[in-house]
Amino acid sequence: MSPTLWFFLLCGIAFLMFALEVFIPDLILAAVGTACLIGACAMAFVAFPPATAGWISILLVTGTLVGFVIWLVKMPDSVVGKKISLATALQSPVTGEGELPPLVGKTGTAETALMPGGFARIDGKRLDVVCAQGFADAGSPLVVVEVHGNRIVVKKTAGAPA
Repeated sequence: MSPTLWFFLLCGIAFLMFALEVFIPDLILAAVGTACLIGACAMAFVAFPPATAGWISILLVTGTLVGFVIWLVKMPDSVVGKKISLATALQSPVTGEGELPPLVGKTGTAETALMPGGFARIDGKRLDVVCAQGFADAGSPLVVVEVHGNRIVVKKTAGAPA
């Protein structure tokens, strides 16, 4: 293939990758598009006289950057932008249904064998828990030692639960 054809092919692939990046946002397509744009600039120096190739490269890179800025400004208000954007702002953070009260230090009883995970009754609620050390038989008294999100870590105790 001629260098001129390579130039146009690489430009086309670069802009196609940039356009697909809008719908498949993972930066891989943008990286491939950038590599093709750099390759197109290099092919311009093979296909055209040096002065012309320099201007083509400058215009290609500048045009891409200006197009990107225009896209950032205009896309959210366009028909396509409104279809692929979030229509309403979230007013508050999303939380799980029925947040857990502070549990560290609370005692309870294992309802199932904890090997190391299972269920325990703590404050009258059946909760999914993980045993911090080893295993615990069903009916064993437990104390909550840590809570990380929805992960409740318990430890066997010697006394009866309160």
